[in-house]
This record gives sequence, C-alpha cells and structure tokens, in this order.
Amino acid sequence: MKLRNKVLIAISLAWLVFLGLTYVGSKVFLLQSFLSLEHNRADENLGRVDQALDQVNYALYTFTSDWSHWTDLYEFMQGKKPEFIPNNINMTAFVNSHINLIGYWDNDGKMVVGSAVDTDNEKLVAFPKGLEKYLYPGSPLLKRVDINKDIRGYILISTGIMLVAASAVTDGDKALPIIGAMVTGRYLNEDLVKQIEERTKVDLNLFILSQIQQSPQLQKYLDIIANNKSGHYNGPINEDLLQGYTLIKDINSEPIGMFQMTMPRSIYKTGLQAINYYLTAFVALAIIFSVLMLWLLRILIVKRLERLDRQVAAIGEKGAITERVDATGKDELSSVSSEINHMLDIIQASHEQLEQRVQERTQELQKTNIQLQQEITERKSVERELIIHKEHLVRLAHYDSLTSLPNRVFFNEILNKALNHAKRNNKTLAVLFVDLDRFKNINDALGHPTGDLVLKEMGGRFAGIMRAGDILARLGGDEFIILLNDISNAKFAGVVAEKILAACSQVVRVDSHEFYITASIGVCIFPNDGQSLEDLMKNADMAMYKAKRSGGDIYQYYTQEMNIAAHEYIKLESELRKAIQNNEFVLHYQPQLNLKDGTIRHVEALIRWEHPKLGMISPAKFIPLAEETGLILPIGEWALREACRTCKAWQDEGYDPITVSVNISPKQFRHQDVAQVIATVLKETGLEAKYLEVEITETAVMDNVDIAISRLNSIKSMGIRISVDDFGTGYTSISYLKQFPISVLKIDQHFIKGIPHNQDDIAITSAVIALGHNLGLEVVAEGVETAEQMQYLAEHNCDLIQGYFLSRPLPASKIILQFSKRGITKDTIIQS
Repeated sequence: MKLRNKVLIAISLAWLVFLGLTYVGSKVFLLQSFLSLEHNRADENLGRVDQALDQVNYALYTFTSDWSHWTDLYEFMQGKKPEFIPNNINMTAFVNSHINLIGYWDNDGKMVVGSAVDTDNEKLVAFPKGLEKYLYPGSPLLKRVDINKDIRGYILISTGIMLVAASAVTDGDKALPIIGAMVTGRYLNEDLVKQIEERTKVDLNLFILSQIQQSPQLQKYLDIIANNKSGHYNGPINEDLLQGYTLIKDINSEPIGMFQMTMPRSIYKTGLQAINYYLTAFVALAIIFSVLMLWLLRILIVKRLERLDRQVAAIGEKGAITERVDATGKDELSSVSSEINHMLDIIQASHEQLEQRVQERTQELQKTNIQLQQEITERKSVERELIIHKEHLVRLAHYDSLTSLPNRVFFNEILNKALNHAKRNNKTLAVLFVDLDRFKNINDALGHPTGDLVLKEMGGRFAGIMRAGDILARLGGDEFIILLNDISNAKFAGVVAEKILAACSQVVRVDSHEFYITASIGVCIFPNDGQSLEDLMKNADMAMYKAKRSGGDIYQYYTQEMNIAAHEYIKLESELRKAIQNNEFVLHYQPQLNLKDGTIRHVEALIRWEHPKLGMISPAKFIPLAEETGLILPIGEWALREACRTCKAWQDEGYDPITVSVNISPKQFRHQDVAQVIATVLKETGLEAKYLEVEITETAVMDNVDIAISRLNSIKSMGIRISVDDFGTGYTSISYLKQFPISVLKIDQHFIKGIPHNQDDIAITSAVIALGHNLGLEVVAEGVETAEQMQYLAEHNCDLIQGYFLSRPLPASKIILQFSKRGITKDTIIQS
C-alpha cells in the first residue's frame, strides 16, 4: 500500500469519529432549542385566545356598566317609571348587543325584572338551569356595594358556558345610593368561538366541564393546567401538529371549561431541516479538509519523490540529455538529484555540436512562424471589431440611451425569464412601477435638456438601491420599473419602495436649479397578483395610479378591489356621459333660515343624479369623477342654468323673491370664461343678478390668488353675491380674505356638529361669526341638526342657518311649499 493511501485512511477515521460526536450534539442541544421556541409560540397563541375572549367579556361589561347607570332605570327600580322596560328593554336591543340574559335585582337579592333570550329565534325563554348557583342573595354578582367596582367573568350553566357582567344600579351621575344590581350574560357559543378563531388565526375547540370529565385525556390536561400559574398547556401530538389548552374559570375561580388549540409544528420542522442542512455542510467541509491535508502531504513529500521518478523516467525514455532534474533543497532527495544531474552534464558535452546545428534550423522555422502569427493577429483584430459592432447594436436595442438602463424590450425579456424561473421553483417576485410626480412641470419650465439630467440623476439613485439580482429599467418619459427577484416576503417590496421615496426626497441640483422630486409607486406581487407579464405590468400600473390619485409621494400594493374599482370607474364615467346627454340630473333645494326675522329668503341648489336603473346616485360618488374627467364643466353649467331658470319661474308664479345659491367647482372657477358663462346664463334665464349667489371653496381661490381676485371682481361687478363654502377646512389666509370681494362666509358643518358640547367647535364657530361680521360679511352655519345648535347660533348673532333641522334638500315642487307668495306670510318651516 502506498504511503499517501495510508495517510488518507488515518485522516478519514479521525473525521468519522468527530462527525459522529457532532451529530449527537446537534440532535440533543440544537433540536431542543427549536422545541423550546415552538413551545413559546404555542403559549403566545394561547395568550392571544385568552385576550380575545377577555375583550368580548369586557365589551359585555361595558354594555352592562352603561345601562346600569341610567336615571330612567333608577326611577324604574324605585317604581316610578314602569314604561322604562317596554321602551328600552326589547328584542332589538338583545339581538344587536348579543345579550342572552339580562336582569335587575334589588339590594335584598330579589329579582325586579329579567329574562333569558334566544337571540337566534328572537324570543324570550326560561332562565337556564344552573344559574341559581351564581345568582342568590349575597352572591358576588348581586352584592354591589361599590359603584366603581363591577364584576365580570364566566359561569357554567346547563346550556354551556356564559360570559356574565354585573354592575351596581344608580343614577346617570352616580350621585345617588346604589339601589340594586344589573346582570347581563352572553353564551360562549359556536359563533363566538368562530369570531375568536378569526381574530387569533388559530383553530379552536371548546370543551365544557362535563365533556372534560368524560375524557381521561382532557381530564389529564385539566389537572395539569389547574396547577400551572399561566393556565396554559401545550405539547405535540405527532410530527405535524401541536395541541394547546387554556383554562376557563368561573367567577368563583373554579374550572368550568377549556379551549383546545391545534397548530402546525412549523418551527420544529424548520429546526429539523436546519440541523440536517448544517450536518450536510459540515460533512462537506470535512471532506474538503481531508483532501486538503492529503494534498499538503503530497506537495511536501510524496510529490517530490514522484516528480523525481517521472523526471528520470522521462529523460531515459526521450534521451533528453539537456534536461535536469530538480535538485533544490538540502536533504537526501536533493543529493540524489545532484548526482543525476552530474551524469547528465557529462552526456550533454558530446552532443553540443549537433545541438548547434539544430538551433540554426530552428531559427529559420521561427521566422516563418512569426509571419504566420502576424496574419492570425490581423484576422483576430477584424473579428474583434465585428463583435464590438454587434454588441453596440444589441445595446442600442436593449438599453435606454439616456440613462444606460435596460429599456422596455429588454425588461420584458428579463421579466418573462424570471417568471418562468419563479413558476418552476415556486419563488416570489415583485414588480414596482415608479412614476415621478409632476415631472412635466420641469420639462415645460426649464426644457427637456434639464429634465434629462434630472432623469439621469434619479436613475442613478434608484440603481444604488437595487440588490445584485434585481433589475431597474426605464420605460420612457418619467416612468421606471423594477423587478425584485426571489423575495422571501411581499413586505420586502414595501421596504424597497420606501427607500425609493427616500431617495426622491433628497434635493436634486442641476446647474443653478434645485428640485424636490416625489414619486408614486405601484407594487404587484407574483404569483398573488398576476401570472403573466401583461397582468403584472397592468396591475402594477393600476396600483401606481391609485398612489398618484392619493396625492403622490406614497406607494400602493395592488389589490383585487383596484381592478373592480377600475372597471366601475370606467362604467360610471360612461354612464355619466350618457346622463349629460339624457338629462338625468335634477336639482334639489335646501332652505336657509334668517335667524333675525325667521324668514326664508335663500336656498342652496344641490345637484342629484336620477339614474334610470341605479336610482338616486350620491354627488359624493360622481362629482369627484366629473372633476377628474372634466365633465364638471357641462354639468356645472347645466346646474347654474337650471337653478336660475327655476328661481325666475318662482318669481313669475308670484312667490316672494328668493336668492338661489349655486356651487362653482374649482375646475369651473379656474376656467378663464367663468364670468362670461354666468353672465350668459343670467341673460338667457332673465334672472336678476342680485338673486344669484355663487359658492366657491377655499382651495379654488388659493391656487392663484391674483387671478382668483380678478375673476371674483368680474363676478361681483354684475351684482352677484359670492360666498366662501366650507370655511375653516382649507387654508385661506386672513390677509387674502379681506381682499376677496365676497359677501358671505359659510361655516363648515364639522364645526357645527360639536355645538354646544365641544368647546373647541364653540370657540371656532364664535370666532368665525365675529370675523365675518367685522369684515362686513353675512355668516351662514351649515349642517344645523338640533334645536340646541340653532339656539346657540341665534344667541351668537349668526345670520343664517341651513341643515336637516330645518329641511332636507327637496325637489323644486316641494321646496315652494315653504315659500310665501306676495302678501302671504308663513309662520313655520316644514321639516322633510
């Protein structure tokens, strides 16, 4: 046996012993760590189940506490208001609040009134058996001596486990003595268990005490949990599943049931797989190390002997007397090599003349060889030039000339390959569609050369964010697209999107200009959001436009709802265009009451869409679409003309003159001919300008203040009243407000809703009224819904009010019922 084979056997045996010890240690210690992690995860899930059940119990407790501190209830318990029960405690209250038990007891523990309810069939039933164990004079549920110390928990009755809550009965201010106790209950039924499953994302089974006692296995777990402070227990049932249990105790701290949780052993399987990968890698390294050791021995000793043997054999076989063996070193092998070389020196001396003649012939052959090499070099040079030209043509076809990034054609090829790879290997990838917000403004203001420099800068920034395997391409214009290959989680795409937005937020300097760029990003995930290149590109583009419509400088993940919304958007736009042609719009009018004399002299015209199939469509749904598509211009002009025509018709029918208020959208107001359009409508309808009021928003007038003032002056010069709608919700500067030729301020209904209880809303409303009066403006309060709100506004000198307390918006045929004809007065306003 050769020496190298003996060394290899010795090293292999030593490594086998070491690998065996490593395998045992990995199984004992590493696997135990993963089992501990699995146990902790199961315990956390059981804790979430406890928390979800406690939240339901707390909701029941909140309901009980709210209903027990009620002045009407307190008087009922005193025998003063017998109508309390039929007016408040009814089947609707039980069903909506999921209440299966409600009752009131006096301080002596005697029931005043109560019932059990079958909420599924909506009928009253008898109290379930077992309730008497918890409801008796002096029991913890009925003994309520402290208003601030209520009780909630669980009880076991004949029909199962019930969540209960008890609270002391007192007046609404909690100032009067406790007069009794209120107890409510809700069954812990299958529907509630399913709700807890959906909230905690785990599979659950509920066992009550009788079921547990019938099963030795469940009884065993109950005994274990009863002695465990956490109230939990979990353990594996096989290689794939793990079960856990959490204990349910009644209000007397006695066990009455358990939740059984079943979950997959994903952590254990992952740990086992990791250990196997680790051992495999370790074995591979061991083999590599063994080979390396053998190689070193071969280099230092064995190879020198073999080399000397080969050199001597080669010299003998070939008769190469000019060659010498390697004699480096100072050991025995070097001495033997030196003696061999000495013998070769003697033999070489006799062949020198012959060698000289061979050299002369060789020189002639070398000259011929040089000529051939020159010809080959020239041919290779031509071939290289052809390859370079070919590569240049390929680059022009696959890369963007401005940014040197892949273009749309090349990106599509890469994406198709990535999709095929992802499908074969069950991988996840993401497509990010990036569009620079308002980039057209840079090109329009500074020219395309400056815009191109900005695009190159942004392309460089985006490229710096990419990983080695990701692809960044420019589709054209200000659009970029990114392919994130082999991502472990869809959330990783969000992280990259945030980095892109952060890169955009940094100032861009080109020549003497500084830009602050934002981007809108749409994110689409394969395979969840699409299986083909076309679907992924389309859905990412759809998500990007969703981000852009949301204001930009954000990213949006694609959702199925976007696709549905897009189809609905297209359908609604088509229907909206038909509505204009088919005259499907109508105007409703909402009156404004003068608080000083109680008369109605103003109405606001509000547009409605009566669709022949869908019925009445809310303006909140179609007005934004009309603004975006530009259809608001013909719709707004129709509304203006119809409102003026109707107002003139009322006057012709003998009604007292009414001022009609018409909303002018921001897009209408920005139209340079808005004043001319209004003048034409007044001329066509014959309505005097003083009976028309136009409403504009703060946003419309603040886009370009100088132009806005000019257009407002043109409208005001006709004698038309101008009002600022929804005042307080925008960003109108007070300094600009006094420059606008307006007549009316309308306080937004969001501030009116809080009156008279919200101090902030009261302060804002009072300030706006004072501001308007100091500027010589009328003040209108929108959204008045209660008598208290109207009284407050009247006391603080608000001029006009408008809202559902007076009347909802009504058709023209109904609103005239609230008007008075000349010489006739009306004392009341019809609420409708």
